[in-house]
Amino acid sequence: MSNRVVITGIGPVTSVGAGVEPFFRELWAGRPQIQPVPERFSRNAPIQSGFYVPLPAVALGDYGLDIAQENLMQPEDKMVILAAKLALEDAGFTCVNKEGGMCVEHLGEGSMTLGTGLTGMQTAFESYLSHTVNRELLRTALPDRKLIFSRMVVPKTMPDSPAAWSSIKFGLTGPCLTLNASCASGTYAIGEAFQRIRYGSSQIALAGGVESLVDPEGFMMRGFDVLGVLTRSPDGRPSPFSKKRSGFLFAEGGACLLVLEELQRARARGAKIYAEIADYRANSDAYSIMQIDPEAKQIRRILSDLSQGRRIDYLNSHGTGTLPNDQIESQAIQAVFGARQDQPLVNSTKGILGHTLGASGAIETAVTALSILHGSVHGNLTSEPIEDLNLPLQSTSCDVRAAITVSYGFGGHNAGLLLTRFENSP
Repeated sequence: MSNRVVITGIGPVTSVGAGVEPFFRELWAGRPQIQPVPERFSRNAPIQSGFYVPLPAVALGDYGLDIAQENLMQPEDKMVILAAKLALEDAGFTCVNKEGGMCVEHLGEGSMTLGTGLTGMQTAFESYLSHTVNRELLRTALPDRKLIFSRMVVPKTMPDSPAAWSSIKFGLTGPCLTLNASCASGTYAIGEAFQRIRYGSSQIALAGGVESLVDPEGFMMRGFDVLGVLTRSPDGRPSPFSKKRSGFLFAEGGACLLVLEELQRARARGAKIYAEIADYRANSDAYSIMQIDPEAKQIRRILSDLSQGRRIDYLNSHGTGTLPNDQIESQAIQAVFGARQDQPLVNSTKGILGHTLGASGAIETAVTALSILHGSVHGNLTSEPIEDLNLPLQSTSCDVRAAITVSYGFGGHNAGLLLTRFENSP
């Protein structure tokens, strides 16, 4: 017998806001935080894409977090710690400062599953330069930077550091792990945590994703720019599913954690329930290290397996804004759901927030849960949309009983979740 799994807390840390209320308000209003690329990004090589979304600034003290060793943490560590606090408090738990960390009252043995993509490299870059390049040459080349070899370079660049710091600081004594599936990492993490609760090995979990690609010289942005996958639009808007699309909007990162809980446990403590996770599917294209399979065989399989003949009211798409991906994804949607009038409402959160890579799937799962709870789907910031696709251009009220959120990543990683409105039945 399998357990029912519900979402009881959401902790977003994004460019449009941290915490459920500002995140929901700004996202549904369609207010992106797009900025021109700094001149220093093109100091040594041109960046063809002219806009980006900066990393959310996080000072833990501003959120009542008295965390010892904060000076040893990278931005991704701090974002995940904040996301954990926001999610736990949103789920109704009380977090109390205690001995340089937080005590979570009545939590029990919580677990942590975190997805990430390329995050955690800033200290590695700086320590490598300090180790290999003459100090005088460094001062000449980068006069506004003070680069040192960090004695904490190893723990700072461990991919598991954000999850580990949160486990340590919140006393999460259950399984704590980090997984990587490129841009699908956050969705994979939530799916894997869902399965542990569903089959009885956990009762409650924090699950989600994080990304930090911040670099003062724009190295990481250039890496995507030279691949030709970033937007060239004159205002920075990537316009997913538009005939004018040219690539995705680079976002330096963000984080989001969700509290997943076994239903009877959530009921026993009177928890608010956003939505129920009804299913999770994942597969691989087995096609290319970068390109999406033009036939979308595995993407269509995920959509079909998650819907299984039921009516789907809303689909939070991968929707990056790149030329091939949006075309292939739209064809998969049409193949599975039929013509526009038979399709669920389809939107792209990346069209507003930019692409936060390993964090995106977790953020979009939160968006899907909020859509179910509020009966509302945010609009698409796009124009001249692809034909025969059910794209609301403004935030729209609707009855969302069942919704799918999907993520597809470099390497052919595909993952999707089916979320349903919680029905208070046995």
